[in-house]
Amino acid sequence: MRRSILALIALGISLFGTQCWAQTECGGETQPACPPSITNTFSPGTTANTYEFGNDGRLVVKFDTVLTTFTLTVTVNHTIDQIDPNEFPEGTACVPYSFNGSQCDQYDFTGSAGGPNGVPVKNTDYKGLISLTLSYLTSQTVHDPAFGHAPGDITTFTEDILTSYSSSPVVSDPTMDGSTPGLSSVVALDKPLEENDTFCLVSPQENQTFSVGQEIELNFQVFASGPCLNNPGPPLRDKTARFSLSTTDSSGKVFFPRLRNKEKENKFHFDRKDGENEFDVSTHRLLPGQYTITIFGSKFSPQSVDINLVQGVDPDDPD
Repeated sequence: MRRSILALIALGISLFGTQCWAQTECGGETQPACPPSITNTFSPGTTANTYEFGNDGRLVVKFDTVLTTFTLTVTVNHTIDQIDPNEFPEGTACVPYSFNGSQCDQYDFTGSAGGPNGVPVKNTDYKGLISLTLSYLTSQTVHDPAFGHAPGDITTFTEDILTSYSSSPVVSDPTMDGSTPGLSSVVALDKPLEENDTFCLVSPQENQTFSVGQEIELNFQVFASGPCLNNPGPPLRDKTARFSLSTTDSSGKVFFPRLRNKEKENKFHFDRKDGENEFDVSTHRLLPGQYTITIFGSKFSPQSVDINLVQGVDPDDPD
């Protein structure tokens, strides 16, 4: 008898510690409205799907390689899991969306595969990484963006999987991209700035035109305070700054094309002579069109500049 009681207690503890997204009854006259939920099917021939939630954002899920056929359901949850204070600085918070009563949105995954909550299992249902691209509309000032992820069965956001970020003034919807080896809850987060420095873009200029294959000199200066022009302070090196290049497809969805110099992790080099943080952006094999370069880090809010690419002779393309 005692063993049975202990077994029930252990089962209860394990269920409490497991990421469980089963909803109570909803949608009836006396029940709360059901949360938005969308189910898509993945297969070896369908490795990407879009979950369009309207005012609750858009989430694109893309696998490198799919080995089996399974369904994957994404459910929007307005009750946000805890944010690990050991992994994220004090003051980190979820980003409230503009069109849903300023509520935050957490995205939970369930499915028909064999992993926790039915999510697919790596090397059984798929291989490689999973790319998640989240777009949403917010009126909140973003400081230092983060893509929170609660890995495995835990109910705490302990990882920042952010790889790219766009604050395109053309689209107006912030978009973030992240990669993860396994699926669990994700949420858009905003971290407080470590410093509130003055950002000064040197190049390129707004709407400057480049030819495909031409390198773009991406340079900026940072000062502890004061204006950009005639600032008496010394220009500072920013080791945390990164950049992303984004554009839109024919339906207006933001995506991040692969860059040839991605292996540099999009970190900037500091030119001490000019006092500039700089990076030469490759446009090798990009398609002509309008692109947004977004620079973000822990010392200033995201900054964007739009550039245009026109067809040219790519010196690095043998074709």
